[in-house]
Amino acid sequence: MNDVISWGATTLYNVREVKMQISIREVRESDYLAIGNLVKNELGYNDIDFDTLFDRLKQMELNDNHTTFVAVDNEQVLGFIGLLKYITYEIDGYVRILAMAVLQGQQNNGIGSELLLRAEQYASQNNITHITLTSHLKRLEAHAFYEHNGYTKKSYGFFKNI
Repeated sequence: MNDVISWGATTLYNVREVKMQISIREVRESDYLAIGNLVKNELGYNDIDFDTLFDRLKQMELNDNHTTFVAVDNEQVLGFIGLLKYITYEIDGYVRILAMAVLQGQQNNGIGSELLLRAEQYASQNNITHITLTSHLKRLEAHAFYEHNGYTKKSYGFFKNI
């Protein structure tokens, strides 16, 4: 069983007798390659062009409505969460989780839950009371993870290439 001790944005894990000190912080340009590998390997976007992704990450950093947080241990990126805050017709605002991934070997150690908590803190800091996300129909383990963290299935998402 994993022991978890948490305070602020830093969490210590005693995982399989190996201690990790996890920090959640905003993304840096030096994190882009690790995020690209997470997008490719953990999310399954095998055709991702890293240069294009890096350009998008730079654009997101310049946009006040986009935020990306990374979970790091000794500056090694173990996971990330990308967020977008926006207003809608029916309520004052949402934070949308655009993407989230944790290295496969680090999953089930609480890192994903810490990233979700950081997203919730970010929403609260921006006076936003709703978080939304979409998850592919085939990602049943992800669905169980989100439900375990208090998220509920509310609607279907639709997609069309144009």
